[in-house]
Formats: sequence, C-alpha cells, structure tokens
Amino acid sequence: MIIDTTLLNADDFYKTETKFQKRHMKRLYAKLEKAANNILPVEKKLIILVDIVGFSKRDTYEQWADILIFQHYLKTQALKNKLFLHKVNVTHFVPTGDGCYIIANECEPKIAVDFVYSIIQGFQKVQPRDEYPLSIRASALLGDVVPFMDISKHVNYIGEGMNEGSRILSGGQKALEENYIKQCQAEGKTPSDNEIKLYSRNSLFLGDSLAAFAKDYYSQENNHFYFEKVADKHGKTRNITVLQGIK
Repeated sequence: MIIDTTLLNADDFYKTETKFQKRHMKRLYAKLEKAANNILPVEKKLIILVDIVGFSKRDTYEQWADILIFQHYLKTQALKNKLFLHKVNVTHFVPTGDGCYIIANECEPKIAVDFVYSIIQGFQKVQPRDEYPLSIRASALLGDVVPFMDISKHVNYIGEGMNEGSRILSGGQKALEENYIKQCQAEGKTPSDNEIKLYSRNSLFLGDSLAAFAKDYYSQENNHFYFEKVADKHGKTRNITVLQGIK
C-alpha cells in the first residue's frame, strides 16, 4: 500500500489551516465592525487609575498585604464617604497588579476631581504593620470605554479612555520627576532614585477633561504643574495637570 506523505506534512497542514483561519477571521471582523455600534455601545465613564508606590520592590507577602490594605481602604472608607456616596457611582474595579482601575459612571467633573483627591489624601492615614509608608499615585479623566466579558467571565473594559488613563499616569510621572531633577540640579543637588520616586507619590495626574476643575486645590499645600504636549511611546501627545504631594 502506498501512502501519500503530503497528507501528513505538518508544515503544509499548518499553512492550509492558517489561510483558512485568516479568511474566517477576516469575515468575522467585517461583520463585527459593521454592527459594532449596536453590539458594543461606547460609554463615557470616570476612569481612575491607581498605582501603589514601590509595590514592585516589595516581596510576595508584602505585596499581598499591600493589596489587602488598599482594597480594605477602598471598601470601608473611600467608597463609603458620605460626601460622595450618592454623587459618584463606582461600578467596577479592574485589577492591574500594583493597583487598579476604578470605573464609575460619568459625573460632574468637579465632583470627580474631589473624589479622586479624597482617595489620595485619605490613604495616607492608612499604614501597614511595619514602618513602610503606603502611598499611591492616581490619574483621572472622563473617557470613552467599551464593556466586554473577559476570559474569566468578569465585566471588563477596553477603549481609548483606559489607554489615556495609563498614559496620563506614566507620562505625567515621568514629566514630574524630570522637572524635579532639573530643579535639584539648578540648586546644585543630585537627588537619589528613591528621592525622585518619592517626589511623585501622593500625586494626582489629570487629563484635559478634568484639569480645569482642580483649580480650587492650587491654593492649598500642594504644588501644581502643567505639562503641555507630553508624548508617549507612540508619539501621541496630551496635556497633563499635576497636583503634587497631596497632604
């Protein structure tokens, strides 16, 4: 009996399967794009990205403790603050490993800024069992997202708003720390890496959608900065307002 070995060629089979998948997925994407507005309506949300400062430098059990402390704080204090209880409707949390996205329904911009400011301010009263001072950074904006069911069957979000939250925080932190280094150099000082990172803790980074509503805090103890056209790795720019060192 003669066997046609070409039927058993794994490379040929893989190429054929890949071509079929590409054709199938192309048709699927075309259908999804056509009906996207009906299937996945874009929602305007208050998007807050919280980063626990120094989290990655902690060992496994310390990270576990930090996350528990942070979650407990959000549940028992930040989200039950009577000033915001009926004004800010938090609907979802999206874990990021060293913090989380807090997703809330769109609300008045001034209320949104006050809410995020209170989270950063209040968390400074929370201390772990050792002498390591827990602190956070946060970005906030009103942006567009699309809800979807993730692989773990949890409601999650994607979209430009989520991306902007990340870029405002990372770009704002970089701009703030670079500005601090320049200030130190002008005074003849060379700050350590730890001093640079500590300078940006307890800070709030805002996109243009909320920046104008932070002016009430300028006269308080905070330093405030405005960084124009901060570029990300893709070359896209944005303006970032920072309330640094919230007390």
